[in-house]
Amino acid sequence: MTALRASVRLQLHAGFDFDAAAAQVDYFARLGISHLYLSPIAAAVPGSTHGYDNIDPTRISPELGGEAGFARLAEAVRAHAMGILLDIVPNHMAAHPGNRWWSDVLRHGRRSAHAGWFDIDWEAPGCEGTLWLAVLDRPLAAALADGVLSLDIGATGPCLRHHDLTLPLSPLSFPAAADSWPAWVERCQRSPQRLHDLLQRQAYRLAWWRSGADRTNYRRFFDIDGLVALKVEEAQVFEAVHALPLRLVAEGHVDGLRIDHVDGLADPAGYLQRLRTCLDGVAAQRSLPPGSITLHVEKILADGEALPADWTCDGTTGYDFMDQVGALLHDGAAEPALQALWQAQSGDGRGFDAWQQHARLQMLQGSLRCDLDRFLRGLAEPCANDPTAADLTGGMFERAAIALLQHFPVYRTHGMRSAADLQWLNRAATAAAAQLGEGDRAALRHVCTWLGEQPALRTRFEQLTAPLNAKAVEDTTFYRYARLLSRNEVGSDPGRIHLPLEQFLECAGQRAQQWPQALLAVATHDHKRGPDARCRLAVLSWNVAYWAGQQRHWNALAAAAGHPCPLPGAETSMLWQTLVGSWPLQAEAVDAAFIARVGGWLQKALREGKRVSSWNDPDPGLEQAAADWLAWFGGSPEAAVLRSAVEAFVHGIAPHAARLGLVQLALQLCCPGVPDIYQGNEGWDTSMVDPDNRGAVDYAQRRAWLAAAPDWQQALRAWSDGAPKALLLATLLRCRAAMPDLFSAAPLTALAAHGAVWALGRLAGPHGMVLVVDAAASVDMALAGPSLLRQGAGHAGRVTLPVGHWRSLLDARRCEGGQDVDAASLLDGAPVAIWVLDDGDEDGC
Repeated sequence: MTALRASVRLQLHAGFDFDAAAAQVDYFARLGISHLYLSPIAAAVPGSTHGYDNIDPTRISPELGGEAGFARLAEAVRAHAMGILLDIVPNHMAAHPGNRWWSDVLRHGRRSAHAGWFDIDWEAPGCEGTLWLAVLDRPLAAALADGVLSLDIGATGPCLRHHDLTLPLSPLSFPAAADSWPAWVERCQRSPQRLHDLLQRQAYRLAWWRSGADRTNYRRFFDIDGLVALKVEEAQVFEAVHALPLRLVAEGHVDGLRIDHVDGLADPAGYLQRLRTCLDGVAAQRSLPPGSITLHVEKILADGEALPADWTCDGTTGYDFMDQVGALLHDGAAEPALQALWQAQSGDGRGFDAWQQHARLQMLQGSLRCDLDRFLRGLAEPCANDPTAADLTGGMFERAAIALLQHFPVYRTHGMRSAADLQWLNRAATAAAAQLGEGDRAALRHVCTWLGEQPALRTRFEQLTAPLNAKAVEDTTFYRYARLLSRNEVGSDPGRIHLPLEQFLECAGQRAQQWPQALLAVATHDHKRGPDARCRLAVLSWNVAYWAGQQRHWNALAAAAGHPCPLPGAETSMLWQTLVGSWPLQAEAVDAAFIARVGGWLQKALREGKRVSSWNDPDPGLEQAAADWLAWFGGSPEAAVLRSAVEAFVHGIAPHAARLGLVQLALQLCCPGVPDIYQGNEGWDTSMVDPDNRGAVDYAQRRAWLAAAPDWQQALRAWSDGAPKALLLATLLRCRAAMPDLFSAAPLTALAAHGAVWALGRLAGPHGMVLVVDAAASVDMALAGPSLLRQGAGHAGRVTLPVGHWRSLLDARRCEGGQDVDAASLLDGAPVAIWVLDDGDEDGC
C-alpha cells in the first residue's frame, strides 16, 4: 500500500471515464502524485456530470465503465505503485425514478421496506400521511385540465407520466390482472376526474413545484427537491450505502475515503467512528494496521472554528487551507480603501455579516421554510412538558428561532458536548437576544435550553443550520457582497481580507499536530473561481486606488459608446472582477467562447444573488439586457477601445498575479499536510464557478511540460502558457517523494520575514528544506517587460540558512549555510526559491 503523499482530484463522467483516467495514470506517476482522488463512482442519474446525484450506491456507474472499467483503472494505478481515494455520498440520493429505493417508497408509501431509509416526516401538516412531491410545472388542477398528466404501461405495470418524468403507481390503485391494464388506462385517460381520484390513492401527493419550499416533507440536500436525504444512522442504511466502498477497500482497490457533506448527518462523530471501525476491519483483511485507510471529511470551518478533536478521521479536504493561503496573499492595509470603494459602488456600507444575516432571513422565509417549520414542530413536545413555557406562543418561538438561526456563525454544533459548541450557541443567542423583545427573549432561552437537553430537537437544528449556512452565505451573499471576489470563496470569510504570516504559521502548526494528513487544496470542483483568478484579484488589493480608477474609466468608456452596463453598481463590479480574473492572456482567445463562458457565469451569479433576478423568478428583461451588453463588449467594433483598455489592464497585473500564484502553489506543497491538486491545475487556472471549473483538461500540454528540459529562468520569462507553474509543481512533488519524512513530520518555521519576503524552513535529521518567497504585488507596472523575474529587490532582507551545504532545486545554484545571506540573492529575481540540504544525491530531489 502506498502512503498518501499527494493526490490529484479527477472529475469523472461519461466524457472522462475510468479508461480515460487510466490513460493518464503513467503521467500522474511521473509527476509525483501518490493517489488519484476520484469523484463519486456509484451509479448516478443518467448523464450526471458529477456523481453526487447517485441512484444506486451499491453499483459502480455503467456510464463510467462499470465494474470492469474500474478494475482496469485500479490495476493501472497499482502497476504504478499508486493508490485511489474515493469520494462517497452518505447523506443523500437522487429523488429519481432510477433510484429503486425511492421508487419503492413512491409505490408503497409508509408500507415500503425503504420508507424508514429516507428522512421523511410522514406526519407533516397538510400532507395527510403522503409524500409531498412538488414536481409539476403547474398547479395540479391545471395539470389535469391541460392534459399534461397521463398514464402509461411501463415495465413494472401502469405508471404516471408528466413530460419526461415517470412515477410508479400504488399496486392497490390499478387492476391486478395485466390483461386489463390497457382498457383501464384508456378509461382513466378519458376522465380528468377519474385521473384525479387515482392520484388521491397514491402514497405521494403531486404538487406544483412552487409549493416545495413550504410543504416538502422530506429532508433534502440543501434546498434541492431532487435530492432526498438518507437516514444513514440506521444500521440497514449504513450497511447498504457502504457495502461497495468497503468491498473496494477490502479488495485492495481503494486506500481512502472522502465523506461528502458530513454536516448533513445526524451524528457525524458517531458515523465516523462506525465507519473507522469498518475500515479497520477490512484493512485487517489486507494485513494493514488500524488507521491505514485514510478518511477525510468535506467540512467548512468558520473563522476560529476547529475540527472536533474526537472525530476519527484524518482531517478536512482543504477548504480551510485554501482560505488561509488566499488571505495571506492579500495586502492587509487595503481593507479601508476596498470598503470605501465597495460602498460607493453598491450604495451599501454594511459589513459582510449584515449582508449574510439578511440572506439567512430570506432563505428561512423562502426555500428553507419547510425545514424551519419542521424544526418549529419539534419544539412542541418540550414546550408541552415544560410548565414554565405555558404562556409562550408559537409566534414567540418562531421569532426567537429565526433570530438564533440568523446569527448562528458555524455550519452546525456537534451534540453540544464541548465548550466550543456552547460558545457558538451562546454567541448566536446573545446576538439574537439583542434584536428581540422580552417575550421572544424568554422563548429564546427555552430554545437554547432544549437544544442542550433534547437530542432529536438538536439534530433537527443542526440539519437546518448546515444548509442555511451554505445557501445563505456561499450561494447567496457571495453573489451580492463583492468587495473583492477573491475572498468570496468556499470556506472563506469575505469580511476578512488578510491573514498575517504569524497566524498562517500558527494554523499550519496546529494542522501538523492534530491532522498531519489533512488535505491542502487551492482549487476544488466547488470553487467559485480558480486559484490563479483569485491571485489576479488579490493583486488589486495592493493598489486599490488604481483599481478604482480603472473601473471608473471602463464605465465611462461604455457610456461614451452608448452602451453603459445595464446592471446595478454591485453587479457591475462583480462583472468587471470576473472579466479581469478570467481574461485569457492571449488576445486571440478573447472570443465568443470566452464571452459565452462569462455569460454562463453571469446568469448564474444574478440568479444566485436573488437581488435583481433569481432561479425561481428570473427577470428575463434584465438578464437579456446583461447578456446583450456582454455580447456587445466581447465582439462589437464599437467596444474595441473598451476591450483594449481591459486587456491592457489585465496584461499589466497578470505577471504580478502569476508570481502570487507560484507562491500559493509553493506554500501548498511545502506546508504540513497532503497537497491535493485539482485536475488541470498544473497550469494556470482562471476558471469560474461550476460548470466552468469542471472542463476538459489538455493532458497533451501537461505531458509536454513534464517532458521538457527544466529551465526555471526561461520558464519565468515565457510564463503565460503555465510552464513555470508546471515546473514548480513537478519539482516539489519530486522533492516530497524523495524526502517523505521531512514533509510528514518536520514543523514549518519562519527563518526570516521582511515585509512580504519570507523564508520558511522544515528540518528533520539530515534533510532540510527552505522555501523563500516574495509575496509582494504592486500594480505599478514595475516589472521589466512581461517576465516574472523581478530584479533589484532590495527590500528582501537577509536570511540565515542552517549550517550545511544548500542547493537550489529550481536552478541548481549552491550556497553555504550558517551565515547571513541576502534573500534577494536566494530568490535571484524569482517569486519562489526552494533550497534543500545537499546530500549529494541530485537524482532524488
